[in-house]
Amino acid sequence: MSSQLFPDGGWDVHHHIFEPERFPYDPNRHLTPPPASIKQYNEFKEKAGITHSVLTHGLSYGADSSCLTTFTADLGRDVTKGIAVIDPEIITPAELAEMHANGIRGIRVNLYRYSAMHDVDLQKIVLTAHARALDGNCTGWSMAFTHTHPEFWSALKPVITQEIVPRGIRLVTDHFALLKGASMLPAECKGDLTRQQGFEDILDLVRAGHIFVKISAPYRVSTQAPDFDDLKPLVRALFDANPQQLLWGSDWPHTPLMKVRTREEALAETPYLEVDDVAWLKTMRSWLSDYEWKTLMVENPQRLYDW
Repeated sequence: MSSQLFPDGGWDVHHHIFEPERFPYDPNRHLTPPPASIKQYNEFKEKAGITHSVLTHGLSYGADSSCLTTFTADLGRDVTKGIAVIDPEIITPAELAEMHANGIRGIRVNLYRYSAMHDVDLQKIVLTAHARALDGNCTGWSMAFTHTHPEFWSALKPVITQEIVPRGIRLVTDHFALLKGASMLPAECKGDLTRQQGFEDILDLVRAGHIFVKISAPYRVSTQAPDFDDLKPLVRALFDANPQQLLWGSDWPHTPLMKVRTREEALAETPYLEVDDVAWLKTMRSWLSDYEWKTLMVENPQRLYDW
């Protein structure tokens, strides 16, 4: 599989490790995932042919990223970088410098923590606070976030262009920016996905080089597993806008769809989704040129995550 799909290597820029016996979850978590160990990820990595990865701090661990540096060391810092979660109100430049020395190359913003998942005004405040925490301390770091409202992109554009990009922070959004394939769109958009809310806004940001979009977790934006054929127009639109701003991530071990859970739901262990990652990779590869594939799987992550 490696030589077939990844003759130049393959970078998975969004995966998690959950080992609650070694590192207990945050008591105020939004989700309780089953264990997903270093050993299991390495088995997945070998099966898919992945050579490098970016470990994204699981939000179930809250803002305590102490497990992250242990996990990246266990995975091998020559092949793994890390994305942390921070508290922007208390993080210090010395702590950020220590993270950098330990292979951390960015942060993710936990919108759940601030009750901002469904509130665009709160999202603006939270994103700006995190950008200010990095300002001048972590040149070249990325700042990633996931939200479930593509219609918010119009309101977020001024914050991105005026508050985040000028600070030299590379902004990343996960999972297709939550734009949808036809199978998840309302009837009036099924024949033309460009009509969905947020489509033109996110493509403007990608075209201008203001945001990276992870082509990750297709099951969050399409119901057509395992090949997710209805995502081809969306993938092509993103590449035609700017292939330099796209990344691929597995989202292993495939946590369930994002939503705000009750306290009882959050504390109950929730099983992972079953996903055929290799089938999806093969499908996506068939939509891209050799140049686009290498740009996506090798060159963009090398550049963004400071390899």
